[in-house]
Amino acid sequence: MRALASTSLVVATLAGCGIGIADDASGGEEDLPTVGAGPFRRLPFDENSPVDEPWLATDRIIDFTEPALVARAGGGLVFYFTRESPDPPVGDSVIWRGALRDLRQLPDEPAVPVLSADQTWEEGHVAAPAIVELAGRQIMFYEGGLTTPQLGRAESTDGGLTWQKAAAPVLANARSPGVATDGALWIAAFTRPGDPGIWLARSDDGVAWTPDDAPILGPNGLMDSFERTELGAPTLAWLVESTGRGHWALWYGGLEKLPDVGDAPRYAVGYAASFDGMEWVRPGGGRPVLAAPAGAPAVIVDGPAATMLFDSVNGRRLAVGIATHP
Repeated sequence: MRALASTSLVVATLAGCGIGIADDASGGEEDLPTVGAGPFRRLPFDENSPVDEPWLATDRIIDFTEPALVARAGGGLVFYFTRESPDPPVGDSVIWRGALRDLRQLPDEPAVPVLSADQTWEEGHVAAPAIVELAGRQIMFYEGGLTTPQLGRAESTDGGLTWQKAAAPVLANARSPGVATDGALWIAAFTRPGDPGIWLARSDDGVAWTPDDAPILGPNGLMDSFERTELGAPTLAWLVESTGRGHWALWYGGLEKLPDVGDAPRYAVGYAASFDGMEWVRPGGGRPVLAAPAGAPAVIVDGPAATMLFDSVNGRRLAVGIATHP
């Protein structure tokens, strides 16, 4: 595995930030709040900083994709991403972790590998981490498998530095998870191979899952729409407003048209929300919350502000970037 010496890493400043706490100044009694619904803007380049805005992780020969993002105790953010070596075989990716306090500085916890494929069902491939924080521990859901994608589960009690995997996958026929809980119900958002929509599975304990019978969101087929052709790589959060009311927030990639052969797809980021996890609303009026090219969003909300990680092509390789709201 190559060292990360040539990689540029940045992340946004959040003092004492907390995922799941939102400002419900918009929304009223019945309408869903729009916190986290953007618009998001890429971090502007600053020639005086030591990092390469807007990129969190970028390299000339290494792909970085499908990030995750959580608050760090004491301030700053912990980030995860999928890193694939340029060496064969294709798909032999590893999940890395790092942390930063300030977006204009290099990480104070440099990125290191924390989860690799070591189980038969993973087929040499682990990717797309989704992190749920509980009291004293973190739960990671991740994609494993190449020919038969499934979701795995792992637990950490040291802030994500080491992980203990479950003995078997927890959800079959699933990719790119986004997972959240309101303290009672767990919901996993994911995609399925060959399906252009976003599916949900539900659980009482985060271990045993029951998938829905149909996707909750699908392409709209509308000309010139950013989600005309395909939806993918969702992330999910349970947000509790300052009034104590909560709602589910879902960010996802939307694709207007399939790319030409040899080109990378140009996703944009969309948003949907729900009070009950059953009925979902797209409040953006058909507009993305982050314009293309940007996909695989990971979002953390702190009051009226939010930070998003996303992946996109930078040069010839996939990279992870940062956008913020407002």
